[in-house]
Amino acid sequence: MILKKKKKRTELDFSAIQGKDILEDLRQRDFTVNSIAIHLKDLASPGDPCLIDPLDGLTDIRKRILRANSEESLRQDPLRMLRAFRFASTLKFSVEEETLKMIHKNRDLIRLSAGERIRTEIFMALGEEGAGSFLQNLHQAGLLGEIFPEVRGWENFRLETDRALSLLDHALRTVEAAEFIFTHLADLFPSGMDSLKNHFSRNEEEGVSREALFKFVAFIHDSGKIAAASQEGGIGSSRFLDHDREGEKINTGIARRLKLSRRSRQIISALTRQHMRIHSLAKAQEMTERSKYRLFQDLGREGIDLALLAFSNAMAASPSPFQWPFSPGISEEVKKIKEITEVLLRYYFEEFTRRPGKPLLTGKQIMETLGIPQGELVGTLLDKLREAEISGQVRTPGEALQFLKNIDRFDRFS
Repeated sequence: MILKKKKKRTELDFSAIQGKDILEDLRQRDFTVNSIAIHLKDLASPGDPCLIDPLDGLTDIRKRILRANSEESLRQDPLRMLRAFRFASTLKFSVEEETLKMIHKNRDLIRLSAGERIRTEIFMALGEEGAGSFLQNLHQAGLLGEIFPEVRGWENFRLETDRALSLLDHALRTVEAAEFIFTHLADLFPSGMDSLKNHFSRNEEEGVSREALFKFVAFIHDSGKIAAASQEGGIGSSRFLDHDREGEKINTGIARRLKLSRRSRQIISALTRQHMRIHSLAKAQEMTERSKYRLFQDLGREGIDLALLAFSNAMAASPSPFQWPFSPGISEEVKKIKEITEVLLRYYFEEFTRRPGKPLLTGKQIMETLGIPQGELVGTLLDKLREAEISGQVRTPGEALQFLKNIDRFDRFS
């Protein structure tokens, strides 16, 4: 029921009582903090209301403890085990020890929950601060591997033979780096702060914010490394050729199992497949206008996420703590990736997204000048011309014609 008074709106949800009376109803709920009631008549009475609190949930609220009402309540709806960690993360509570034991004992039952229900809990938690700790707590309780079998063994897979950092450590640290970046946008990218906040605050689908989706990709972006390492020489190998493509297959499967929308799946797929691209740009001596244009031409808005994912990844790989200003010992790679990220963000928001003016040449002019028929080739040439215009290679119709005439027949079809 929705009550409206002037500009105020209040939503009321009603459900039938479970059990013979209110006390039995409250005991059948999930956690003590959710098992508190008040009689409707007391709402309109002066003074402090008399709470109906059979499980002493108010004390747990004061102690900031999340306690399950019973093991049976978790077994009746296994999603409550995941919800316990989501509540604890968003409310900054701790899960009580006996409840942790119950969850660990019954962890395999989470597989009975529908993918869309799991998705809702996961992305609600990832959309808040403390996403890294949330995932770490799921792992310690044994739930993470039940929800995502793909991560089993990550804690034992060493990324480098000379360091103790495991694949799981790196994944969690990348999520924490992402949160650090979001917290310090004003310090790290002051000129693009507002645009970045707008970008990451949007919802890609119901219950899935862009920020939460980004943190999810930050966690699973290296999921293909174990498979890639086994192809290249086994565990301990420092080379992971094609792990981006292996990861794309794995992460697309995860996204489908969570019943994510087609759009969200596309974002996860693109960012996983391309996540090494910024690192490749960092190795080049100079980042050209063409390379910047190509990146955003290929990825569009996802290029923003890709740049920040590379930055998060580089920070996670560095042993330095996350702090601002950066510590003196921060790696050169982190500095380089941050510099590239700044350049790319400025280029996207200030140049790439500008409204294109009138094209230097129309498709008809291209067909007449080059003597080619209408078709896919004309569109390809228009794209190449647009790229040349943005990169500053051509500025006039005459230069555009000469540019197209100099593209050999092979390039036209490439």
